[in-house]
Amino acid sequence: MRYKVIVEQIIGDIRTGKLCHGSRMPSLRKMSGLMGVSMTTTLNAYHLLEELGWIVAKPQSGFYVSCPLSEQRAPEPPQFRSQLKEISLQESSVSYLPGVYEPGPLGISQLDPELMPTEALQRSLKRGMKRLNQSIHRYPDRQGDISLRQALSSHFEHYGFPFTDKELVITGGCIDAVRIGLEAISCPGDGIAISSPCFSGLLELLSGLSRKVVEIPCTAEGIDLEQFEYHLQQGTVKAGLFSTSHMNPQGISMSPQQKQTLAELANHYQVPVIEDDIYMELGHGKTMPLPAKYWDKGGYVLWCGSISKTLAAGFRLGWCLPGRFLPEYLRLHGITHFGVATPAQAGIADFINTGQYHSHLNKIRNYLQRNIRDYKNRLAELMPDGTAISQPEGGMVLWLQIPGLDSGALWKAACEQGTDLRAGPAFSTLPLYQDCLRINVGWPLNEFTDAILVQIAELATRYSQGNENMPQKTG
Repeated sequence: MRYKVIVEQIIGDIRTGKLCHGSRMPSLRKMSGLMGVSMTTTLNAYHLLEELGWIVAKPQSGFYVSCPLSEQRAPEPPQFRSQLKEISLQESSVSYLPGVYEPGPLGISQLDPELMPTEALQRSLKRGMKRLNQSIHRYPDRQGDISLRQALSSHFEHYGFPFTDKELVITGGCIDAVRIGLEAISCPGDGIAISSPCFSGLLELLSGLSRKVVEIPCTAEGIDLEQFEYHLQQGTVKAGLFSTSHMNPQGISMSPQQKQTLAELANHYQVPVIEDDIYMELGHGKTMPLPAKYWDKGGYVLWCGSISKTLAAGFRLGWCLPGRFLPEYLRLHGITHFGVATPAQAGIADFINTGQYHSHLNKIRNYLQRNIRDYKNRLAELMPDGTAISQPEGGMVLWLQIPGLDSGALWKAACEQGTDLRAGPAFSTLPLYQDCLRINVGWPLNEFTDAILVQIAELATRYSQGNENMPQKTG
């Protein structure tokens, strides 16, 4: 077809530099004249180019040259020999900016509240409260309300990941589920294997629990499991703590083979692995990735999740499949909590059972896929030359690697401006990732968030090595 010939020609011009990234495409009328084709043919060509990611439409402005995610360079993970060490947190690892009550949209990994089905949630809470009737005055079931455990069991069985309500424990969020797991399977001073980079909140938790860590390097495909097995053989680590799907901050996922191997290693060496799977349901594809827990035959994987990223962080609702550690997990959960608020559990159970949760997830997955593309294109326009941007398969964060960047200095300057972001060193106990930043993309790219991106890009240019006096890119 004629429009496909035009598409191939335009892609060739973009690849050879005849059409520069960020430049405006000729109007439909002008391109029709240049190619000697109808407006309909040109429109079909532009729509296909947009679908493939080679151009992006801007309202009331036209089409602009972009670059598909598959064509963009991703950050290169550092490779190193892992070893046991104490946790020394970076100054930039704090969860909130000093003196700022409400964090900015690009700092904490979260979705814009405007995307949440608030009114539908309120109706589910009302129905849940009505169902509870006078049982609202009883103390909660420490394992979790049966209605929510059954709803979650049915929900994940739909994805091909079956488990029973008797195996599940409801917790006060995913980080709480992980905390109880760590206390159930390890003691202060024990070594815990983690990925590098690792979500800063997990580093803060491990530090607070007085655990040591062994950072296992990430690769483009997931985690260096050979190094993990080496430490299992040496007895260096008491347990593992890994995200396996859409890892924060890089957005990569372990392959199914890697997840199966991880579960097999845990069982073979009889060493527990906590799987922090909070982003599991935020994949950008149509198929949800199975967790490593799926391949766990002996119960050595403790699978943790939550609705904090997908639905409502304020509910503080999470869960854990503790496997063979269920008795000790429940004992510790009972010591630190007398259960999770029953009305919240009943409301979320109703929201899941009515099918609204499934519909909501489909909506935000599509939203995040578009947002990732839009943010990447805008960052490519704004950031210093040579910037590598992650290619996440899910989640809501982007990981940037900027040549020569002093992200610690950038972070301090951003704090002074009231700009919220996360610097690379916050995700490691090692002197790594000084040239990296993490940006949340859960909020729409509009005038407000674009202005913040411009500020960050200006700081990135200023604090890149040798760029102190260079003119700044403003897009």
